[in-house]
Amino acid sequence: MKYSLGVDLGTTTVAAILVGEDKNSFPAKSVLNFQYPEFGLDSVKRIQNGLDKNSVAKLQKSAISTINYLVDSYKKALGFSYGDIKEVAIAGNTTMEMALCGYPLLSLSRPPYKPMSELFFPVNTIYLPGFYPKNKELFIFPVLDGFVGGDTVASIYYLDMAKRDKPVFIADFGTNVEIAVGFKDKIFTTSAPAGPAFEGGNIKYGMTASDGAISEVSLKDGIFKINTIFNSTPSGICGSGIMSLIYELLKEGIINKNGRILPPEEIESENFTVVVKGEIEGENDIMLYFDGKNNIKFFQEDVRQFQFAKSAVKSASEILLDKFKISNYADFDVFISGTFGSSIKPDIIDLIDIFPFKGKNINIINGSVISGCLKYISADSYQREKDIKNIIKISKNFPLSGSGIFQKYFIKNLSFLP
Repeated sequence: MKYSLGVDLGTTTVAAILVGEDKNSFPAKSVLNFQYPEFGLDSVKRIQNGLDKNSVAKLQKSAISTINYLVDSYKKALGFSYGDIKEVAIAGNTTMEMALCGYPLLSLSRPPYKPMSELFFPVNTIYLPGFYPKNKELFIFPVLDGFVGGDTVASIYYLDMAKRDKPVFIADFGTNVEIAVGFKDKIFTTSAPAGPAFEGGNIKYGMTASDGAISEVSLKDGIFKINTIFNSTPSGICGSGIMSLIYELLKEGIINKNGRILPPEEIESENFTVVVKGEIEGENDIMLYFDGKNNIKFFQEDVRQFQFAKSAVKSASEILLDKFKISNYADFDVFISGTFGSSIKPDIIDLIDIFPFKGKNINIINGSVISGCLKYISADSYQREKDIKNIIKISKNFPLSGSGIFQKYFIKNLSFLP
């Protein structure tokens, strides 16, 4: 049997999906990007580690090795050979796709923060040195503009935004948060420089959504009830857990609208006991988990990192909706993609103040990018080419890097709603 391979080349996590020629797909596999954390936690660090041809070659080698690892995982499970893979489709942000192809990232490090003027992606895996399935048809989802890359195109393609009669808003949460709004013949996009907090980065006890990560939190009678991935002993907290924790702390008045963890004497809730004296003079921390030997805390600086991330997303969303000339109160469908899972409920999203709109029916997608890759490798070749070209034609990007208006929105949106 021949197979087609789809790859979501994320900054932190790389996922793969395999489809047989009978159109049946196999469960997706994922692994931490081998670039992480040696070459930095976010896209900015990756760019700094790939400014010239020699340095970007190291990023390229790590990216290819990560994909090869996933290919080998399928190969071992199904018993096929590399020659049985007939085509590969890959989607990632601009930084990841350029690094995969060995293109220096210098142009992304300075204004106007765009890829090189003539960006041609290879159409055969033979041009990716060390890629195991050699001499195979290759499709890398095209970059729209700036930091809005093929991953956004894959999400738009998966949701059929260009064919809908009703507007759609999608935010794909990763190290960058790609946002798109549109329908029919008009789609606007942008990329919010949120940083890695939504994936556990820059959080003292933060971690990716893996074994032992705290993924959901509730607070009652001064005690945190926590859920972990695979029900393992807690070893850190991932993105969904951070959102869930911030929600509980806001709901109980333990942090105020400015993001300050209040001292116990200023907290009206009976759950004030989770607050402990901070390791930094004048600050307070949250004791999230303690088993008599190990503890997991959430620090004031962790709250700040979350505020930076949520403000970036809310600000980018506000700007994009305003550019699209659609009201926050208008009727449009909302989709959130990422590794949050079903534990993220709309009331959590509303209270932690990530979006400028409230009360929307929010649809959670575990992975719009990998789903877009799956759709592509399962589709008729003529139709998928036509659909991608149409997306490129009707899409317009609004870059935020260095934008004065973004800075104004960002400062305004740092605080939580009262």
